[in-house]
Amino acid sequence: MSSGPDSYSVLVHDIPASEALSQLGSRPGGLTAAEVFASPAGPNALPESKRSLVSLVKRQFQDVLVYILFVALALSIAAPVLEHEPLTWRSFLDAYVIGAILLLNAALGFVQEYKAEEAIAELARLGAPHARVRRGGVEQDIASRELVPGDVVQLEAGDRVSADARILTSSHLAVDESSLTGESMPVRKSVAPVAANAPVAERSSMLYSGTLVTRGSAEAVVVATGLSTETGRIAELVGGTVLPETPLQRRLRRLGFMLGGVVLVLTAIVVVAGLVQGLPLIEVLLVGVSLAVSAVPEGLPAVVTVCFALGVRRMAHEHALVRRLDSLETLGSVTVICADKTGTITGNRMTVVRTSVAQDGDGPLLAEIAACCNHAALPNLGDPTEVALLRWADKEGATRLSIDDEEVPFSSEEKYMRTRHGERSFLKGSPERIALLVDDGGDAIDAAADSFAARGLRVLAGAVHESGRTRYVGLWGLEDPPRDGVRTAVEEARAAGIRSVMITGDSPATARSIAAQVGIDATRTLVGNQLDTLTEPELLARVRDTSVFARVAPEHKIAILQALQAQGEIVSMSGDGVNDAPALKGAHVGVAMGDRGTEVAREAASVVLADDHFATIVAAIREGRRLHDNIRKFVLFLLRANFDELLLILAAVALKLPLPFLPIHILWLNLMTDGLPALALGTEPAEPDVMQRPPRPHDEGLLSGEWPRLIGMTLLSFTMVGGWFWWQNAQGVDLDHARSTTLTLTIGIELLMAMSARSRLPVVTVGLLGNRWLLAAIAVVLCVHLLLLYTPLAVAFHLVPISLADWGRVSAVACAGFVLFEASKLVGLTRRDDPGDSQPPATP
Repeated sequence: MSSGPDSYSVLVHDIPASEALSQLGSRPGGLTAAEVFASPAGPNALPESKRSLVSLVKRQFQDVLVYILFVALALSIAAPVLEHEPLTWRSFLDAYVIGAILLLNAALGFVQEYKAEEAIAELARLGAPHARVRRGGVEQDIASRELVPGDVVQLEAGDRVSADARILTSSHLAVDESSLTGESMPVRKSVAPVAANAPVAERSSMLYSGTLVTRGSAEAVVVATGLSTETGRIAELVGGTVLPETPLQRRLRRLGFMLGGVVLVLTAIVVVAGLVQGLPLIEVLLVGVSLAVSAVPEGLPAVVTVCFALGVRRMAHEHALVRRLDSLETLGSVTVICADKTGTITGNRMTVVRTSVAQDGDGPLLAEIAACCNHAALPNLGDPTEVALLRWADKEGATRLSIDDEEVPFSSEEKYMRTRHGERSFLKGSPERIALLVDDGGDAIDAAADSFAARGLRVLAGAVHESGRTRYVGLWGLEDPPRDGVRTAVEEARAAGIRSVMITGDSPATARSIAAQVGIDATRTLVGNQLDTLTEPELLARVRDTSVFARVAPEHKIAILQALQAQGEIVSMSGDGVNDAPALKGAHVGVAMGDRGTEVAREAASVVLADDHFATIVAAIREGRRLHDNIRKFVLFLLRANFDELLLILAAVALKLPLPFLPIHILWLNLMTDGLPALALGTEPAEPDVMQRPPRPHDEGLLSGEWPRLIGMTLLSFTMVGGWFWWQNAQGVDLDHARSTTLTLTIGIELLMAMSARSRLPVVTVGLLGNRWLLAAIAVVLCVHLLLLYTPLAVAFHLVPISLADWGRVSAVACAGFVLFEASKLVGLTRRDDPGDSQPPATP
């Protein structure tokens, strides 16, 4: 291995574990705080590849529509030269304005992308892995990037190895090294040293950064971090994090191309018609180019990306970390939530409240089993169930013996664990499994376990193996009450048309008790072994009306998931274990536990819950619905705002009337009244009924049912603005003055249109002042427009100041338009967000 100024590594695979510890200056109790502080190693992380600010600026000038703007700039420079008139600085006013618009457009794009980059960086920080380490003899949980060579770490099944490490102790350890060596099968690991010249793939005494522990447990000392790890040496593994394009963004891009084609055809018609009428070539081309820039909704993908980034950040504040952006789209369509009982519906804060022993005098032995057949550490490190047992054993005064050998590691398949301590072995697991392993007492276990489970307790059994015989010792009844807020979340999901399903490895009696407490229908319960006997048609029929599944193994989760999906349900599935990964990947939205979940589960999931709370799943669905609503709102707004300008120019050319807008007016409208309000609409709070409607169909087009409203509102805006301009023209009003009032009216109508777009209900129902970002965007646009009218900028934009009387008339017409927009919602032009109202089309 190589080492650098910011990294550190040694080769210890060929020497005994004790020598490796010494060589690294460590000891079984780990490094001291002073040794960690003095370590020469840098952060245990690969370098982040982040685009520089310069590259972000360059990207703003690498777009087809920006190239069109450059064409407009060139034409505006060429026009005064070709007119053969004396050239002054005023001759190039249009060029100055278009150049300024180019720079402003680049600035807005830069801000959008910079915010997206910052959101990605925040996600990386929130999703940073952790490691369990012993320092100064005390076990603690730290961020993996804080590991240094010499740290003693503990690992168990489901953990991702955070740094290269030499194994000190191990039990039935197997590791998936496919990410490093390409070996598809898990590799057995042990403490024994290997040959000095052994290749990486054969160093069974080593653990490597980025690999996954699939079985067993181990204690190891870190030997390399950061770029000094084997993974760090592989350049192709080092790359930047990017926001992948989602299906919605692809559909919007296709929609943009489709609309762009239509716009270019219409623009070509405008140019040809203008030339036929004898208008100057440069002027006609400039109008055509400006129309193309204005009418093509080039900002859609960018605004959606920013909206997604803001949505991801908002969900992170709600304790839900989004790993895949497409899950943001799917969340709003979820129809079934399949949630684990322990830790998601309940708090996973176990407390031993009842015990039962097989015979008098077994109490101390039961406490000893709880203390010794256990990998947890006080006060709160490890599995919550094991922590609870250890805390109870400590109160009982039990002595904790060291584990000589873990004969059977706990797994969801085995459902028990077995550890050896001298001449005896201790067993701990589900009552059903222990009943099969003991030589006597099986019936007593079942009877006592049923009594505990009926009280809603989680039940575990303990046994001892000595002198060739396995004997039942007793039971623990652990209380794990439902989390606060779960019942309310279940009711909120039900009101939203979403069924809540509880899945647990606990007994049916415990499952029914907890389900009843949180409001989940427990009238029908299916047990894992019953699932094994059902045919596919029978399973499909049973999952349709069953909401509680008990004694479920990971393979049963997949069967439940597939049966629900076969019925057209959009399923959110939660999980935390290694073997939950297939179900999490197969679900429409896989939800992993961030607090107690394994690295394997977190990487397979599309959403990770930082607090493991059921209510957070429901909150994430609410956010998904809000996000989809807002994307629909600003897409409709942008399309309406862009097409009325195109219709105005087409009508003017067709009727041989003066143009209501000059090219710089069109470009300015596109920059100011489209961009800022659209971004602000992306921040709109959720509507009051967002969780009181059925889930939308997953394949519903973004504009499904909206085309009549889109066309109607575009025609209404076109009629009002066009009617105003041509009425002014008919009255003999000066052309610059008519254009000034018309531009003011257009800005007013588009800003009020943005206000109306906030809700499908009359906007007064959500409050006129409910979106402060939209109010700020409106204020900015109005202030800039005032600057254009009443400062020397008016000359550059070919505008003139307008009177208070003009403001009054323009405001009256704009408000009348707003009233008509709102009235259309009441007479049914607005499609309610009900899947039954219309069939979703195949395209957006």
